[in-house]
Amino acid sequence: MGTEFKLRSELRGHDEDVRGVVVCPLGVVTCSRDKTVKVWAPDEATGSYNLAQTLVGHTDFVVAVLYVPPGANEDYPAGAIVSGSRDKTVRVWDPQTAACVAVLSGHEYQVTALGLLPKADGQAGGLVSASLDKTVRVWRDGKCAATLTGHEGPVLCLLVLPGGEILSGSGDTTVKMWAPGGGPCIHTIKAHTDTVRGMCLVPGLGFATASHDMSVKVWDSTGGVLAELVGHTAIVYCVAAVDAPAAAGGGVLLASGSEDNSVKLWRPNGDCLQTIEHPGCIWALDFAADTGDMLSGCSDAVTRVWAADPARAGAAELADGLAALLAARKAEKEAAAAGGGEGAAGGGGGGGGLPPGLKVEEEHALSQPGAKDGENKFIRNSATGEVAAYSWDSKAFQWEKIGVVVEGPAAGAGGGAGGRAKKFHGGKEWDYVFDVDIAEGLPPRKLAMNEGDNEYLVAGRFIEENELPPYFAEQIVQFIIQNTGGTKKTAASGAGPMDVTGGFCDPFTGGAGAGGGSRPPPQRPGFQAGGAGPMDITGGGADPFTGGGGGASSSKGGSLPAHSLTHVPCHTYLTFDNVPNLEALGRKIREFNGALAAPQQLTEPELAPGGPLEALLAKLPKVAAAATSPASSAAAQPALIAAADVALLRRLLAWPADKLFPALDVARLAALDGGAGGGAELLAAPEVAGGLADAQPTPGTLAGALAAAAASSLAANHQLALRLAANAVAAPGGGARLRSWALAGSSPLLDRLAPLAAGSAANKAVRLSAATYLGNLAAAVGLGHAQDPDLPLQALSACLELLSAVPNPLEEPDTAFRGLVAAGTMLVAGGTDLCQIAKDLDIIDRIHAIMTAARGGGVAEQKLLQAGIDVSAVIARSTGVKVEDK
Repeated sequence: MGTEFKLRSELRGHDEDVRGVVVCPLGVVTCSRDKTVKVWAPDEATGSYNLAQTLVGHTDFVVAVLYVPPGANEDYPAGAIVSGSRDKTVRVWDPQTAACVAVLSGHEYQVTALGLLPKADGQAGGLVSASLDKTVRVWRDGKCAATLTGHEGPVLCLLVLPGGEILSGSGDTTVKMWAPGGGPCIHTIKAHTDTVRGMCLVPGLGFATASHDMSVKVWDSTGGVLAELVGHTAIVYCVAAVDAPAAAGGGVLLASGSEDNSVKLWRPNGDCLQTIEHPGCIWALDFAADTGDMLSGCSDAVTRVWAADPARAGAAELADGLAALLAARKAEKEAAAAGGGEGAAGGGGGGGGLPPGLKVEEEHALSQPGAKDGENKFIRNSATGEVAAYSWDSKAFQWEKIGVVVEGPAAGAGGGAGGRAKKFHGGKEWDYVFDVDIAEGLPPRKLAMNEGDNEYLVAGRFIEENELPPYFAEQIVQFIIQNTGGTKKTAASGAGPMDVTGGFCDPFTGGAGAGGGSRPPPQRPGFQAGGAGPMDITGGGADPFTGGGGGASSSKGGSLPAHSLTHVPCHTYLTFDNVPNLEALGRKIREFNGALAAPQQLTEPELAPGGPLEALLAKLPKVAAAATSPASSAAAQPALIAAADVALLRRLLAWPADKLFPALDVARLAALDGGAGGGAELLAAPEVAGGLADAQPTPGTLAGALAAAAASSLAANHQLALRLAANAVAAPGGGARLRSWALAGSSPLLDRLAPLAAGSAANKAVRLSAATYLGNLAAAVGLGHAQDPDLPLQALSACLELLSAVPNPLEEPDTAFRGLVAAGTMLVAGGTDLCQIAKDLDIIDRIHAIMTAARGGGVAEQKLLQAGIDVSAVIARSTGVKVEDK
C-alpha cells in the first residue's frame, strides 16, 4: 500500500455503540446498541452518506446486520435487510418501506452473527444466525429449517463460504465447518487460544479469524494457517478484507478492529501497514470493494469512512477534530492513571508539556456556538491556568466539558525512575511494566505504570480493563508498593492525587483524600505483607476462593486470604405472606362480579355474608400465620384451605384478565397452606394446576391464570402473578408437589414472566416480585430441588435483564440484592461455561455499576457490595491471576 487511509467522513446518528457495518448497493447499513438499524444513502455532492431510514422494532441491542440482494433469497425476492439482536430475535426488513416483514424466533439467547446461504447445485438458499445459546440456525420460509449443535461455548461469529459451507467461531476457541446448506459438521479447527470473535473471507486465499487472544489469523480453505497477524494489545473484535483497487495500492488488504481503540491495516503475510487510532473500541469493519474505502463502527456511536485514495480524503477540519478528540481523551486517561494534581495541569513548571498540536483558546471562545456536533475546543482557565477540553452538543446547544488536559510527569535524568532504564509498552515509555497472566494458556496482559503514579488508580484501571473482582485491588496495590517503593510525590512537586471532576476520592474505599498525598493501603485481616518480589494471587498460598493451599509459594510475595462467599449460593426460600385488606379484597371481588354475566358470575349465596367467599377470605390470615410460624413444621400444621375453597378459587381464576388480580392474590396465599391435604397440595392437582408448557393453558387453572396475567398490561396482574409463582416454588410443608409442578414448568413460565420486570408496566413492586421469584428458583437450584440442566442459564439471563431494568439500586436495594444473589447462585451451578456466557452478556459492567452506586452507604448498601463481590468471585474461579515483574 503506497498511501495511508485518510478520514473521509463521519456518519453520526446512533445514540450508542455502532455494532455492525455493511457496505451494499443501498449505501451503508449500520446497527447499534441503541436498538436501531440505520440505512445511509450515498451523497454524490459531498462524497459522504446521508441518513435515509431508521428501522425500529428490536427491544434490545442490535449486534449484527446483513444485506440480502434482490434475487439472492427465495423468501425475500426483492431483497432485504436482516438484523440480529440481544432480544433473541432475527428481524427481516423491507429495504424500500423500512417495514419489518418477518421476525424469526427460536434462539434462547442473544443473536450474535448473521449469514446468507447461496442457492447453488440444487441447494436452497436461506439465512443463517448464530447465538450465545451455542447453536447456529438455518432459516427458510420464515421457519427454522436446521439447528446446528456441537460448540461447547457461545457462537460469536459466522462466515458463509462461496460453496455454501458455514464457518462458525465460538467461545470454545474453535472454528467449525458445516456441510453446504446447513449440513453436519465436517471439520473442527482449534483456531485460537481464546474466543474466536470475528471472521471474513480473504479474496484468493481463504478466510481470516479475529480473537480475544489479541491476534488475527489467515487460513487457507482447508483450515491450514497461512499467517498470524500480531500487534493489537487487547481483544480483536472484527476483521475484514478486500482485493484493493489500484488507487488503494492494489493487492489484498485486511483490517482488524480491537478493544485497544485501533484499526490495523495488514497484508495477508502479516506486514502491518497502518494503525488508525479511534476514540473507542472497534466493533465492526467493512470495505467498499469499488473504491477500497474502509468503514469502522466505533463505541463512540460514530461510523467513520476512511478513503483509500488520498485524493478522496475529507476536509482537513474533520481530521483535525478527530486528532484533537483523541489527544484530549489520551490526556484525560493519563491524568486519571497518574493521579496528577493541580500542579500538573495547564502549563505548570517541570512538566512534559501539553499534548502536541492542541490549539488552546481563551474562555470567551465558549460564548460562540460550535459549527457542528462533536466539535472540540481547548480552553485555558484564566484563574488557574488549567486547560480543559470541551465538546459541542448540538442537541443541548451548549459546550460540554469533557475533562482536563494535563502535562506528563517529568522524567529524571537517565530516563527511568531512579536512573532505571525505561520500558516500552503500548507506544509509550514506562518506569515499570509487569506481566499479568489472566488465565492458563493465554498471553500475559501488561500492567504499566510510572514512578509516582497513584497505586489505587493503577490497580483500578487494571481491574476494570481485565474484568477482575474488585477485592483484588488491595493485593495489587500492596505488590506495587513492595516493588516500586510506593508513591514518591513530595510537597514541592505539587503532584498529588487528582480527580477530573474535582476532589480526590479513593475509588475502592470511597473515602475522601486528606491533603495532597496518597494514603497507605488498608490492610485486610490476615494479609501478610512481604518484601519486594513476585506477587501470586492464585498460583500459590491460599486459594482466594476455596481457601485451599496452593503449591510451593514464594516467601517474598503476599497472598490474598480466602474469600468466603457470604450470600452465594442461596439456600433459602422467600415467601410473600402479607395479608391484604380483606374487606377491600372482598369488595373488589363483588365489584368485578357485578360486571360479569353467568356462568362466570358467583351466585348470591356464594357472596352472602358468612358464605363461601367470606369463609375463604377469613382463612387467609391463618394461612399466613401458620406459614411463618417458627415453632413447628408447616407440614405438621392442620390443613386450612379445603377442596370447596379451591373450587371457588378456580371460578375466580377463570375471570377475564382485567379482573384477575384479586384471584391471584388469594391463590398466592393459598399456596402457603402446607398442611396435609391443604391448599398447596390441592392446588398441585393436575386439573387445578394445569400445564405450564401448554401454548394456551386452560382457564380456571393456575397455569391459565398466570398466562393471562402475563399477557395483560396491568401492573397489578404482573406483580401478583410473580408472587404466586414465587410462593409456588417456596411452597412449605406438604407443598412439595406444587413446588415440583412450578419447577418442572419453570422454562415456559420464565419465558412468560421474566420480561415483566423490564416491561412498560414495570414498577418497583413488579421488579421486587420478579427478583424474589428468581431468587427462589436459585434456591431450588442450590438445594438440588430443580433438575432442569438449562434452568441456570435461562434464569441467569432473566437476572441480568432484571438488574438492567433497576434504574437506581439504592432506591431498590432488595431487588438488586436478590437479583445479584440469584445470578451468583446460578453461576455456581452452571460452572465455567455459564460464567463465560455471563461475561459475554456484560455481567461485570452491571455488577460494577451496582457496587459503585453502593459505595460508602449504610447496611443495605454494604449488603449490595458484598453480594457484588460474591458474584465477581464466582466468575473469577475460572480465571487465574498471576503477576511478576519483568
